[in-house]
Amino acid sequence: MNKYILLSSMRELFKEDNSFIFVDKNGHTDDKSILYYEYTEEQVEKYYEPILGADEQPDKILKSFRSTDKVEKELLKPLKTPFTYSLPIVTMEEHNQLRVKTALNETVLDLPKLMKEYEVKGTGKLVFNLLENNKEHFVLEIADYDRKDSKGEILFLTVFIKKDLSEITISEWFDEAIQQKLDTGDLDPFLEDFQKVGASGKYAFLDGRTIIDIEKKKIVKINEKDYLSNDGEYVYINGRKDVLEDGIQKIQTIDNYMAQNEVYEMEYKLDYKKIAKELDFKTSGIGLAHINYFNENYIVLRLKYNGRFVGTAGATNVIIDFQKDKKKPIFYLVDLDIMNTDRIR
Repeated sequence: MNKYILLSSMRELFKEDNSFIFVDKNGHTDDKSILYYEYTEEQVEKYYEPILGADEQPDKILKSFRSTDKVEKELLKPLKTPFTYSLPIVTMEEHNQLRVKTALNETVLDLPKLMKEYEVKGTGKLVFNLLENNKEHFVLEIADYDRKDSKGEILFLTVFIKKDLSEITISEWFDEAIQQKLDTGDLDPFLEDFQKVGASGKYAFLDGRTIIDIEKKKIVKINEKDYLSNDGEYVYINGRKDVLEDGIQKIQTIDNYMAQNEVYEMEYKLDYKKIAKELDFKTSGIGLAHINYFNENYIVLRLKYNGRFVGTAGATNVIIDFQKDKKKPIFYLVDLDIMNTDRIR
């Protein structure tokens, strides 16, 4: 629900105690501060309560939940005390001087000097955002749309900063550049604080996109045909196909996936004909079937069926609930109009 109702510029950082904490994404050079928002679990449950047991189609109610005015008025509240959650206060000042304040320290980072090797200028128009935050360090993304990176693309820099400001490491954002920083040891002060995934404790999940073997200090690749879960804990085998194959679906923990064994923590059967029959779709077959959301407890699929002759026979979401039984999940067939929210992974 967080993912569905949040404004497009919002990014969920974490949940602590009973509160969800979000950051508003800066998208323009005129954005000079990082802004945080919050709401409690009780508030979001009350917000979506009208959908439970409603006679109206659930997708219609859900669409109304996404109204910017409604979300801002009834749910999201500015976080007035960032230090309560160990969040940094970051503000861009003139000539690309970045003021950073944490509960432990405060400084002004001279970005043209700090990023001299990337030719960042005091007159450059920069956009900055918070990517990650934990108790020991945080990660900023700084984009300079007037400069090119080593691949000839728009320059995006990832800045790792210790909360006491004692260590700062800068890298281009793509995996090869991050690997270079791992090889040189520049990321050593931050490695142990990366978000751990898996039971072994040897893997970390960086910026919601990259798995790192922290023992070997190597980025490990997920096969292009496989789908990494939103929390980095699981891999859906052959899950990145636009049309998931009919039949038995297999899911591994990140540890078993990296071990290249055949141990599967979740398995279920996907039967497109049976689903179409349940929904009374008159169809010639499946046209599109992909993952929209995936974590330890749920998979949300988007299915779109071809018409018997032309056009579309119908579309639906399939919610697969693994909470009670990893081997025998519960299926919910309901069109919530949830589509294509996580295809970037």
